[in-house]
Amino acid sequence: MSESDFPGEGILWRGWNEETLALIQQKGLPVLLFVADPNALAWPFLKAVFRAMPANARLRELLHERYPALFLEADALPEELKLLGAGDRYHIAVLSPAGLTPMITIDPVHGAPAEVVAEIVRILERLDAVWRD
Repeated sequence: MSESDFPGEGILWRGWNEETLALIQQKGLPVLLFVADPNALAWPFLKAVFRAMPANARLRELLHERYPALFLEADALPEELKLLGAGDRYHIAVLSPAGLTPMITIDPVHGAPAEVVAEIVRILERLDAVWRD
């Protein structure tokens, strides 16, 4: 992945495919999952959090340098993620690289969008402190 593949002020969201799964396995690091679900009651909050994410420079840095970001639409969720609650019990989560099980789920309704994004950053920073190569 080259520098030009990353949007300057954005986040490189990856889809569910062999390339992404290989990257996750290669990095061996947690994954930030965002499930877009226009039918969820929390959809207005999810949409607001998603729009606020690129504005946080630290989040962009963490996702650019360390943690893969996975964006999936609810109606295209793979069965293995659905079975673990994605798109139902949670829409934003940090997944373990081992089996993509949810380690931490984030409630998009818990505070203003920028506060939710700041909480994601705090979670990733705490993981960063213990998940060093």
